[in-house]
Amino acid sequence: MKRSDQPRVSVILPTHNRPDLLREALDSVCDQTFPDWEVVIVDDASTPPAALNPGNARIRIFRHDNAQGGAAAKNTGIQHAQGEILAFLDDDDCYAPRYLERALAILDQHPDIDVVFMGVSWFGSKGAWGQHNYDEAMAKFLAAAGGRVDGTLTVFDDTVLHALMKSVPMALQRPVVHKSALDRIGRYRPDCLLWDCDWAIEAVLNARTALLSEGLYRQRADGQGYSSKADRVVEQLLSGIAMKDRLWQQSRAGQHPQYRDVFRHAASGAWFDLSWHYYQEGKRSRALPALLQSARRHFSFAQVKLLARLVLPTSLNR
Repeated sequence: MKRSDQPRVSVILPTHNRPDLLREALDSVCDQTFPDWEVVIVDDASTPPAALNPGNARIRIFRHDNAQGGAAAKNTGIQHAQGEILAFLDDDDCYAPRYLERALAILDQHPDIDVVFMGVSWFGSKGAWGQHNYDEAMAKFLAAAGGRVDGTLTVFDDTVLHALMKSVPMALQRPVVHKSALDRIGRYRPDCLLWDCDWAIEAVLNARTALLSEGLYRQRADGQGYSSKADRVVEQLLSGIAMKDRLWQQSRAGQHPQYRDVFRHAASGAWFDLSWHYYQEGKRSRALPALLQSARRHFSFAQVKLLARLVLPTSLNR
């Protein structure tokens, strides 16, 4: 039973060395039309430490003495959250004023839904570019995801997992979730670079999920992201491989066995993407082992074509 002093929603807000942006993010929570919230700020070893004097008992701050990354910071926030519903906000982003109101309305109207993913709108110097890419990605994703559509709400069924093996659009990385559902879904994986994507897949596998397509999560696009830099492409590809290989191995061991072929094909495709990237970079000695790993999981004609490019003289591939 909910205590009289217990907030309905805990907003978990990790931060690292962004004091000005943190204040903007926090202000967007204070401006919410839904009033029954707390904010759990997790300072991931900022230098100097995040210094806030919020004057609001609903805002609490916890600190990591050593930087542990966004996934660990979110887990710390989950640990200290008092609300029965958890929402998440990055320190460089903002909520639209009705973000929590709309999310809670969906969860209250649909008690069978454990997680509602929230639509995104982009702002900042690269906002138009981000919005264009996001809109294209969401159109492709929703065309493949299936589910029951009711206005701006899509309630997913098992088909969505197939779409997630190809891409996890930003909206699927912005969840509002019943805290009790985390026993089935699990926490964020600090050892996974694509931890938001990984968690979204686990949520779809282990809980009832939906998407509210209204762009109420305001995503900043100013080139400020820590994990989206161009020089981290290989890291992201390797993280995708680790994630999909893990799912494949788990299905082989009896966990979600109905998706074994789905995960096997996804793992093969992830290795192929790495091989193609190395090929385009002129790193053929790295491309070939990755291609062989792809073929070990699932053989395809595309692998034969890439193998020919790798082993035949350059002049014959023109």
